[in-house]
Formats: sequence, C-alpha cells, structure tokens
Amino acid sequence: MIQSMTNGNDAITPASRREDQAIIDQRAEAWKSRPLLRDVYHEYFDRMRRHFAPGPSVTKPYGVILEVGGGSGHFRSFYPDMIVTDILPTPHINLAADAMHLPFRDQSVNNIVMQDVLHHIPLPLRFFSEAQRVLQSGGRVIMTEPFISPVSGLCYRLSHPEPVDMDAPLFKSQSNPIGEDPVAVIGSGAFASNQAIPTLLFFRYQRLFERRFPQLTVVHREVHSTMVYPLSGGFSKPVLLPRFAAPAAKMLERMLSPLARWMAFRTLIVVEKAP
Repeated sequence: MIQSMTNGNDAITPASRREDQAIIDQRAEAWKSRPLLRDVYHEYFDRMRRHFAPGPSVTKPYGVILEVGGGSGHFRSFYPDMIVTDILPTPHINLAADAMHLPFRDQSVNNIVMQDVLHHIPLPLRFFSEAQRVLQSGGRVIMTEPFISPVSGLCYRLSHPEPVDMDAPLFKSQSNPIGEDPVAVIGSGAFASNQAIPTLLFFRYQRLFERRFPQLTVVHREVHSTMVYPLSGGFSKPVLLPRFAAPAAKMLERMLSPLARWMAFRTLIVVEKAP
C-alpha cells in the first residue's frame, strides 16, 4: 500500500521545525489537562466516524483508514485502527508524509480523515488530487474544519492566532477552475494557515471544486458548534465553561441550531469518490 517513505519536510527549516514541535507538545499537554476539550473533540471524532465508507470485510469494517495531519495523535486515541501521518515526524504518528504527495498506491485507501488540517495545507487542490488518486471507488475524505460564520469570523479574527483570508485565490480563475493551482495560499511552516479555506472550498466555491474534481462529490456538509467549543477555550485560550455546565450549554446549543449558519464555529465535510 505504501509506495515510498517520504517526509515532505524539505521546505521546513530547523528553526520552524522546533517551533512546530513546541506547538505539538503544547497541544498534547492541553489534551491531557482539559477534559472538556477532550469531550468536544471526541464528539467531533464520533460525528466523523458515522460517515466512514464501508470496508471490504467484517474484520476491517471501514477498510484502510488514513489520518492526514495526525499531530499529537488525538483521533487515534478515540479510534486506534488507522494509519496516522503528519508532515512533522513525532512519536504519535506512523509515517511522516506530505499531504500534497501521499506515499500510497492508487486506490489503496478507503477513508481519509482530517481534523483541523485542510486549512494548513499550502495547496489544498493538490491534496485533493492526491486524495482522488489514493481513494478506492466509494472512498471518502471526512473533515472537521473551522467554519467562517458572521459570529465565528469575528471571533477568529479578533482572538485567534490563525488568519482568516476570504479572498484567497484557491482556483486559477472562476471561469477556468481546471487549470494549474495558483501560488500557495498560505505561508510557510507546518502550522501556517488560512482558516477560511474550508468555507471557501465547500460553501462559496463548491461548484468549482466539483468541476475541478469530477470524481469527487460533496455528499455531506453541516455546520455546528455555536457555544461549547468556543467556550472550551480550545488548545490555548482560557476555559470559559466549567465541565459540569457543559450539558446545559449543549442543550442551549441544540436550541440555537437553526441559527448555526450565522453562529457556527465548525463544519463537517464529507467528500466521496464516485464508484
């Protein structure tokens, strides 16, 4: 299944690698010390698991599952039966690999999962070219990513270190989305980002995306997380919601679900390769 062992880190300098490793270490520590954060992410992982494409056998109900951008291994703590990759070599992963050059054979993977990864990939369309190649027919890419709503966009811009650029040139042009990728849409380094990328690709430009990738179809998308996630503080902000109050906050969140399009902080996207 694996073609070659390529780490994809050639453009990352030793200094930036040390900085990126420090971020991973900080997130691993936050994961241990913030139970509400774990609750939130376990809910995300369960939402994603419900959309896994079926595998070939009872012993492998979801086939080969590849996690891209596994970082400090949080998804595997919830669902261990997967191959975990990241551009940075860490003790938490199976393989160091670049999402834009996946070292897997054609049609060898059933499911690709990504948690907060797409908006860190310099050339997102190049990743989807790779996903289209390595997925088996009927295979899926399942992603949880930031969603830029009026409320979350304001909060992300004011209090989050990752930028929001709604004018990023993801396609060569709207009249010709099939051409070569434009220049990288984010800066350098493993944690360079643009939180707007998922919203642009799958809400503003979904038709362009599906024209560019005729084998890939968006089969599910939803927006969620209006209260509990932002109040959890994420991996680095102050925790504003005690864990004991989370059930009440979740109930209020469900009541606010009709307003999710204007308030949500997260989106779940499922892309399927045509059988």
